[in-house]
Amino acid sequence: MTSLQAEPAAGQSVGRFTVVTLAHPQGCRTYLLVDPESEQALALDVHLDLVEEVVATVSERGWKLAYVVDSHTHADHPSGSAAVADRLGATRVAHEASDHAGVSRHPADGDTLHLGDAEITVLHAPGHTPDHVVLRTDAAVFSGDTLLIGAVARTDFLGGDAGQLFDSLHRVFDKLPDQTVVFPGHDYAGKLQTTLGDERRDNPWLALTDRQQFVNALTANKPPRPANMDDLLRLNREGKEIPASMTAAGAVELVRAGGAKSVIDVRTGAEFTGEHVDGSRLVPLDQLLQRLDEVRATPAPRLLLCRSGGRAQTARKLLEENNVRGLTVIEGGIEAFRSAGGPTERGKSVISLDRQVRIGAGALVLLGVALGYLVHPGLFALAGLVGLGLTVAGVTDWCGMGLLLAKAPWNQASPQAAAGPASACSAGAPPACSAGAPPSCSAGDPPAS
Repeated sequence: MTSLQAEPAAGQSVGRFTVVTLAHPQGCRTYLLVDPESEQALALDVHLDLVEEVVATVSERGWKLAYVVDSHTHADHPSGSAAVADRLGATRVAHEASDHAGVSRHPADGDTLHLGDAEITVLHAPGHTPDHVVLRTDAAVFSGDTLLIGAVARTDFLGGDAGQLFDSLHRVFDKLPDQTVVFPGHDYAGKLQTTLGDERRDNPWLALTDRQQFVNALTANKPPRPANMDDLLRLNREGKEIPASMTAAGAVELVRAGGAKSVIDVRTGAEFTGEHVDGSRLVPLDQLLQRLDEVRATPAPRLLLCRSGGRAQTARKLLEENNVRGLTVIEGGIEAFRSAGGPTERGKSVISLDRQVRIGAGALVLLGVALGYLVHPGLFALAGLVGLGLTVAGVTDWCGMGLLLAKAPWNQASPQAAAGPASACSAGAPPACSAGAPPSCSAGDPPAS
């Protein structure tokens, strides 16, 4: 029987290997497989946001990272495989059909990867994508998006094929024992792992034993194509970094294609209430550090939006300092977005934070000059301090007065306006990866996405 320790973050013993599971708020899973005897390791499906955590974990524990593997071409999140491989000198691995730049090893079906004398078998499992592979150890399978907890993968883009997925599910998993531990590529209910026995009992897709019935159910009612997929594919396939900024016209095009859930508005709550992109998420600049997981849960590329672009640039720097990647500033902010024909929702008109800073600074200068003439010449220094503050703000792009004003009661939104929509990856199975439950299931089964 497989031994499962209680703390995945510290590593758990699963057969011969130690497995470290890194759960991302977007629902993605990154894994480290380690042979304790040789202290050699393999990293699987590294999310770009988790690069620093993977590097730190491997380095602090004295492991040697031999391989970095992508189970398939990811269409829902940015891969950090290239960054980790470069930092730790590991060999990148993916199926030949992936055609990923920088990958030097392309295992065929049934090939093995060695960590010391411990073997990991690579099984080609097309269906979700043509290049999908599953890793099998002595006691576990790392199923990528082929088999999820209570679900299976979508097959309606990137060359997916529902019939091939059915074949892969049965060819790869049917002969494995019930106690085999399954580590999926994603999970949207906070679960880290399952077993084949549990999935055979509870997963409605595995109950569909007729191939044509499975295909019909999986291809019915296709969800929308992920709007942010093209930028992710350029990174994951070609190694082209997600752009640091995009034109307002480009943002309008992406939003119209269904990408509003990737827009993070960093203005104040009151500004958001006055006008915002429908479907965007409000995370004010002064709350970013307290709400990092909300930003991480937002599908990348995450489009940062403010009034004219300045605060979004500040937000990008702050988020990158906290290891959040895949960030793109919408040039010109919501004003340029509106001018480019972008749809916005309008509410009660408010004074923007930028105008409030100008009004406040101007008032303090006038007050300092008046007090200097009427009370004491030393009070002219107040006007000078305001001028110094504005100069520093212009040079550093950091405005303390703006941050203070953002916290003022009149700049807060009502709870309903501030909350914004839930992330597609943090509530239920998002359309980018999972098919949810087949429509023929009973009411007790998981709802279809």
